[in-house]
Amino acid sequence: MYHIIAMTNEKFEGYQYNRCSSRGICSINPATASFQEIILLNLKYMAYYGLKLDECGTKDKKISNLILNTLSVLSSNYEISAMNFELINSAFRKEFPRVIKEFSDICPGYEKPETDSILQKDAELNDYIRYGEKEFNKRMQTLSDEERNLYMILFVLIKSLCINILTYESFGAEADDEIILIYRVLNLLNTPSVQKGELKKYVSELAESDCNLMKKLHAIQEETYGEQEEKEVSFSTDKGKAILVVGSNLKELEMILDVFEGKDIDIYTHDNMILAHTFPAFNRYKNLKGQFGQGMENCLLDFSTFPGPIILTRYSLFNVESLYRGILYTTDFSYSKGVIQIKNNDFSDVIKSTEKSRGFKTGKVCESDKIGFSQTKIMTTIKAKIAEGKYEHIILAGTGGYSAEEKEYFKSFIEHVPSDVLVVSLFCCKQKENVICINALNDVLAMNTLFDKVLKTFSQKITLIFPYTSRHVLSVIINSAKRENVNVYVGKWTSSVMKQGIIESLKSEFGVNGVTVPKNDMNNITDVK
Repeated sequence: MYHIIAMTNEKFEGYQYNRCSSRGICSINPATASFQEIILLNLKYMAYYGLKLDECGTKDKKISNLILNTLSVLSSNYEISAMNFELINSAFRKEFPRVIKEFSDICPGYEKPETDSILQKDAELNDYIRYGEKEFNKRMQTLSDEERNLYMILFVLIKSLCINILTYESFGAEADDEIILIYRVLNLLNTPSVQKGELKKYVSELAESDCNLMKKLHAIQEETYGEQEEKEVSFSTDKGKAILVVGSNLKELEMILDVFEGKDIDIYTHDNMILAHTFPAFNRYKNLKGQFGQGMENCLLDFSTFPGPIILTRYSLFNVESLYRGILYTTDFSYSKGVIQIKNNDFSDVIKSTEKSRGFKTGKVCESDKIGFSQTKIMTTIKAKIAEGKYEHIILAGTGGYSAEEKEYFKSFIEHVPSDVLVVSLFCCKQKENVICINALNDVLAMNTLFDKVLKTFSQKITLIFPYTSRHVLSVIINSAKRENVNVYVGKWTSSVMKQGIIESLKSEFGVNGVTVPKNDMNNITDVK
């Protein structure tokens, strides 16, 4: 019997520290909604052609690249600026004539969809905004609250899958089946209406596909860089010129380290890029110093105090105009005002900028932190504990967020763990006889792989607890909830992409419940009356 809990608490209604609360810019404005609607029109028509060309035996890589990259940009931008929109929209307008001709030549028996008129002319920006607003309102009026929430879940999952596909492909691997699934889901928007049952089916299929791809991505990362291990990561800085690399794309970090190897320039990681330090292959880079700052939740301070260029790797873009100070670069195909695009992996401007920067005038010693874990070692430890014969129940706690009350809840939750329950926590906890603590930070790939291994290996009653729900974690929750005898509890501690309607839909459509207070929840989980 399995239970899955992503923690919430109706009584823990307080301040949540995240990028929205710290910057106050995460509510969507009308122009952004209109821009997104026009981009959605482009995506659904391009997906139709990609799907039909595949049925005719042709895989058009330009189509999939355009769709995947567009969705990855939409995943990381809270608001789409006019510049973002024009870059994306012009990319579609440039590609459509070639794709339509290819479609007509290769699939003569297929009907060509009637494209919205706004996509067929060179319109002014205000025309796009007005048309997008009209289409957005029309779509919202035709959907029930339940359908609207399912569509929100659908797009969170499809964006997660897009980012994972692009990351997987960066290792030279192919994800053809996953790309076709994205085409199929986007092509749903070309039909007049979709039944709620079909939406739920696609949500389930997307979550499963995303989780399976995350396991393959984690495996290929370890194959390339060595098995992850626990690593003491420095948060100190050294005197000298430096570059900050932001995001989670290990392939891009490797490329940057190769470019700057041998130069008198230090490289620091930021946000989820800290996980690179847990892979043995990155130990060989002498100029990879450690982690700078407190992560994306504190980017306003981190970016403004870093004394050198900052490289935003792919799929880590967000609106930086409100916090811009210094020089920001990106390798992504769409970018915000104030960000310089790196084209064809040419880092010469970054090098010049680094040489002109002031760098760290003096080093600063900060406390280091142990992060990461070895899948092999943790599984060996769990097996040894289970072999003792005294644990009837395993609780697996997933990665956590930044909310103080989230941590307070989980600290209290752990204190109420009975002696016959074994806890493996990737979130904050204290090591005890029956509590195995891992500092996994936001390593969803490692979490997904470990949880899958435990569920397949042990017959004990198992509870999965997700202290924090983000884009990629949503896939793990939904996919795990499909297992037999699963109870799911979902919480309020979420990333900014998790709208309240998504959480409510998880409860109403996927059998998810909410937790109350730690002691009562532990009693319910362990069947203590």
